Amino acid sequence: MGLENFSYSHTIGIASFLGRGFMNPVDVRLDSKGLIFVLSRSNAANKDVRISVQTLDSEYLYEFGRWGTEPGQTTQPTAIALDGDDRVYVTDEFMHNVTIFDREGQFIDRWGEFGTGTGQFDRPSGIAIDSEGNLHVVDHLNARIQKLAPDGAFISSFGTFGTEPGQFNFPWGITIDREDGIWIADWRNDRIQRFTPDGEFVSMLGSSGRDDGQFDRPSGVHVASDGVVFVADWRNDRVQVFAEDGTHTETLIGDATLSKWCQEFLDVNPEQASWRENAGLFEQEKRFWRPSAVESTNDGLVLVADSCRHRIQIYRRAHALAMA
Repeated sequence: MGLENFSYSHTIGIASFLGRGFMNPVDVRLDSKGLIFVLSRSNAANKDVRISVQTLDSEYLYEFGRWGTEPGQTTQPTAIALDGDDRVYVTDEFMHNVTIFDREGQFIDRWGEFGTGTGQFDRPSGIAIDSEGNLHVVDHLNARIQKLAPDGAFISSFGTFGTEPGQFNFPWGITIDREDGIWIADWRNDRIQRFTPDGEFVSMLGSSGRDDGQFDRPSGVHVASDGVVFVADWRNDRVQVFAEDGTHTETLIGDATLSKWCQEFLDVNPEQASWRENAGLFEQEKRFWRPSAVESTNDGLVLVADSCRHRIQIYRRAHALAMA
């Protein structure tokens, strides 16, 4: 299946427990200078969580937020967001809190606690920042979206558990569009829901299934500056693309080539290169395996967190976007 509105660019990543590379990356964001911040969630068998920072041409720079419960550490991080000053906000579903770092990874503050009251969380997941600098946090098991000031002060919330419009069942990802509209990946309901900045229901996209416009546990949603919608269709191992009105336009299934880091590893480990050649799984190797989040730039790059393959696949849109 050929690409119509996209071209594959390159891949960044390699499975790594520290330093250069990722371990189950679940979120990816760009800062104001174009550096890539990747959140590695790791898995239950190890404690290799972290936020890694690198350039678009694969130059690894630094990492922070490694495993632990002390200030400046994370345990089960779920998502990241960067504000206008490139401060990094990280949700943690084990500690039920949000930790804030500066751009260099220095700890600033953290807030949040377990509970069902205002400003409390039960496994927070997605996080996004609106044009006024307020945070919108997906309060996963409380089935609601909370709006908070940067210092954690509660502002408002919306949502309850259920399957009706405006209700949620294990909501996960969130994005905020250019008009501060709120889009939620309603994971267990297999749909995307769109709301006004005040949390009023607007529309719904998707149903359960594998056809175009259907989802199987969507984990992430992203709206580009021109209104194009990207959905990380997690268990269908694909990213679906929609026009702003909800019309399906294309599906990305993964086109990865070896990353620079992988190629360098194979060059100095010929026995590993030989095993890869003998396995012959080159087509399978290209494809997404549990894509979890999408990010884009105004000049047309699209970055996909390819979680279970420990990498970021990068595409370029056929028509560059006008600056927002």
